[in-house]
Amino acid sequence: MIRSIAIEHVRGIRNQTFQLDIIPNKPSLLVAPNGFGKSSLATAFSALKANRLDLPKEQFHLGDESLAPKLTLTIKQGGQTFSLIADRNSNAIAGCFDVHVIASRLRAKATKHNMGKFTTATASLEISELVLVQKIPVKARHAYDVTAMRARFGSAGKAFRNLENVLATPGLADGLAGLCGLMDKMEGVRIRNDLGHMTALLQAQSGTADDIRAWASSALGPRLELIDAIRGLANLLTLAASPGQTRIDALLSGLQVALLYLEDKKAFKEACKYFAYVNEKESFEDIIHAFGATWKKVRPVERKGSLVVPFPPAMHISNGQRDSLCFAAELRKIERSFSSREVILIIDEVFDYLDDANLVAVQYYITRLIKKAREKKRNVYPMILTHLNPYYFRNFTFADQKIYFLKKSKPQINKDFRALISLRKDLSIEEDVSRHYLHYSPTPVDIKANFKALGLREAWGDSAKFHEHTEAEWTKYIGESDNYDPFAVCCFVRVQIEKIVHDAIQDPGRQSEYLNTNSTRKKLDFAAASGVDIDETLYLLGIIYNEGMHVHDNVDDSSPIVSKLENRTIRHMLIESIKG
Repeated sequence: MIRSIAIEHVRGIRNQTFQLDIIPNKPSLLVAPNGFGKSSLATAFSALKANRLDLPKEQFHLGDESLAPKLTLTIKQGGQTFSLIADRNSNAIAGCFDVHVIASRLRAKATKHNMGKFTTATASLEISELVLVQKIPVKARHAYDVTAMRARFGSAGKAFRNLENVLATPGLADGLAGLCGLMDKMEGVRIRNDLGHMTALLQAQSGTADDIRAWASSALGPRLELIDAIRGLANLLTLAASPGQTRIDALLSGLQVALLYLEDKKAFKEACKYFAYVNEKESFEDIIHAFGATWKKVRPVERKGSLVVPFPPAMHISNGQRDSLCFAAELRKIERSFSSREVILIIDEVFDYLDDANLVAVQYYITRLIKKAREKKRNVYPMILTHLNPYYFRNFTFADQKIYFLKKSKPQINKDFRALISLRKDLSIEEDVSRHYLHYSPTPVDIKANFKALGLREAWGDSAKFHEHTEAEWTKYIGESDNYDPFAVCCFVRVQIEKIVHDAIQDPGRQSEYLNTNSTRKKLDFAAASGVDIDETLYLLGIIYNEGMHVHDNVDDSSPIVSKLENRTIRHMLIESIKG
């Protein structure tokens, strides 16, 4: 678990600690308003090098290079808590974590034009190219010769399948490379003696290829299964085997591959490395094709020894297509680079501006990365920086996402108000609370007995007392106090807006019908249809005042509401609307 992240002297952050308790292999959404410092957090992680925190000059806090940057992770593991620190001189984080930061690749570019006596400049947006593979390995193939291999086993060699095409299958390269360690063990005396004896038995056989396979299945199959490398190779090669091949075919093929490896280990590994690269290139091409970018000629190209994706000018590719394509490709890079260390993945300025379809696509790739990490018995910590509150945006659809609000607010929901909102649907109070508490009603109601029976604040059973409380919290809010109840403020605003609109309706019958209309928006629509001039601001503010009518168990509901209420423009809108 990552208990906390502390940052010093990076961009807009002077010294701040984020208490998080982030658990592995679950998407973690770190929510904060724009301007809070999310990108500063991402910058601190992206500045990590193998042996130090190397912050670019323009990213120092206040532009002052004398202020030493520092990143500290507090980790809880096996009941122990310890800190990992990265600064100008060292990086202890690198010993435990591989860190990857994904952000938008859109960059501003200025182009100068020499006009003789003067110079002009034009601005444009460009997309920095994406380096998929930094160094392309040397092209190599397996030095496999089926004729020579069969000759080693005399007449029985005809029973061995030709593996030339199988060994050139890019999808097997990683698996073959992963079995090199087991094949090294075949050089031990016991296994060498066992292989020598089995080879002699094979050389003594005669008959058709099927006859020899039938004999080998019972005479050699169990012995080959006991050799870990051959059993592992047989399992792997079965994935690329032609239909109709039996287990003894797979085991004899495993024997061929093992012998090929032991003849020239270096050449075998170089071939695996090259075919792994071919597989990697094909996977990147599949990703790009999946995002439909081929018509823009967006595709991986080999240039100066690297595999890169150059992009067309920003105006020629959609923002969603660009960001989701880059995102998927970078996750694929991370997936291919899993090491013995855990993985921290910081995602900045990607999720907030995607449409629904692309958002589903990138969530798929995050889910896939987590799955791949688990398969390799690794932990990955995906941290998604966003200004959107996922509770109110259907786009965030991870099955088990965790949400952390970086900006903790002092104003908090009153426990009695939370209890009332939580129990508002209880049949004994539902109708009265909806009509007389959470919406405007010119007549008070007294349901103290019902409140007492439910364990609610008994005095609030008198709706007039409840509205006195919300007005008192509103007074604190407009006085810029830091201890108001944001939910009470939202309730006061909604009730006052409904009252103002109600009073603007001239006909008593229409007023009565207005009071019987459900939901504030429908009330506003009704009033507009009745001839009342409804300011568009009253509709816009629904995003604010309706948010304060819902609570979630074990969740910081106050912080996202307060972040909106503390916005200077929204504060002004609220005050002006209540004034009428």
